[in-house]
Amino acid sequence: MRKRVLLSLLLLLVVGCTAPFVSPSPTQPARATRATNTLRLPDDVPTPKTCGNQTCEPPWEHPFTCPEDCPKPTTAPTPSATAPAATKTPVGYITFAVNVHDWRHVTESADTLMRLIALFEKYRVHGDFYLTGSMTQFYVEQRPDLVARLRDSGMTISYHTRPPHPLYTDFDSRLKKLSDAELKQTLQDYETYELDLATGDLIRSQPGGYSFVAATFGRKPVVVSPQNDDKRIRQAAQQLYAGLGAKMTVVYHETGTKIDRPFEYVNGLLVRPSDFSITRWPRADKPGDDLFWWNMLDTPLAADFDPTQHLQKELKAWTAPRPPFITVLIHENNFYRRDATPWDLVYFTDTTKKTPRTPPYDLNAPDPSHPRSAANMAQIWSAYESLVADAAAHLQVVTSEEIVNLAASSK
Repeated sequence: MRKRVLLSLLLLLVVGCTAPFVSPSPTQPARATRATNTLRLPDDVPTPKTCGNQTCEPPWEHPFTCPEDCPKPTTAPTPSATAPAATKTPVGYITFAVNVHDWRHVTESADTLMRLIALFEKYRVHGDFYLTGSMTQFYVEQRPDLVARLRDSGMTISYHTRPPHPLYTDFDSRLKKLSDAELKQTLQDYETYELDLATGDLIRSQPGGYSFVAATFGRKPVVVSPQNDDKRIRQAAQQLYAGLGAKMTVVYHETGTKIDRPFEYVNGLLVRPSDFSITRWPRADKPGDDLFWWNMLDTPLAADFDPTQHLQKELKAWTAPRPPFITVLIHENNFYRRDATPWDLVYFTDTTKKTPRTPPYDLNAPDPSHPRSAANMAQIWSAYESLVADAAAHLQVVTSEEIVNLAASSK
């Protein structure tokens, strides 16, 4: 049975969260009710220690679960304090965005983030890490070393949602019939309490969502990505996130920025600018569907999917009067898994993600992804590092936080 650490003290750290902390009632979901449908963890996982004995006892005790015994977090350096300053108008602004969501392989996910942090630091740049509330909870419980490393690295923290969060399109039925006031309160609750991955309900005895991510890392996530097709729901979410402290939102993922108006705002949030991305493109000999570059490096078409060469090609073709905003998107599981997202069959009937399942969800449904070979992983890491190195040498690498500042200075 999954062993969890009570994290309710973290709610006290959140600034701007107005929803009260509520003890679970008989009608509210509790952890014990999920015992028949929880993730399987090894039998040798240690039980939590007891806080209050004036001794910090890892791994269960650390600054986030037992602040009275463990040293409190230090203030993370701001990107401007460590990133090299631009001395002239750059050729382009490039952002390395890492979407994090693989709760089925927490160890590999955490190890990948550790390696990415080290890689960005090697080239004296910063990346954007998009976390969910659930992934943050898994890291706090299983990988506090990553939490501390990411918190203290100065990397930018951002936030996104994944099923069964009701902001994710096709999982939003509980929101659509609510009044505006009810919708606002429900969204507030989902960004205050823990999301039950098996039901989509809330576990009100535990913190979660945007507020939990902010409390865990000591700073408010900069970007939010409410992936919902309903205009009313999306607007309510953006307004809520702006009130919680977010500064930017995702409207289009890879391209869509206006040449004459790179900085636009919606519901109090800057729209994340992106003129083009180094993520996917069609094969040279057969234009059609875009292909992700990391899936092509162990194929005969590998030469057409070198991300650094593609970046240089796109820059050569750029003729607009301002520098482009470039986004490099990747999911952490893309470095070590292939063929599908590991949780696809938990929430969808197949890997096309066209037909959602209904709760309760089987958290132990078959994993449709497969591990990459060591050689393939080496290819992906080598190509990604070459891209970071080239960008650091020839472009201005910026995080979303720095873009917010750039937009503010342009007014």
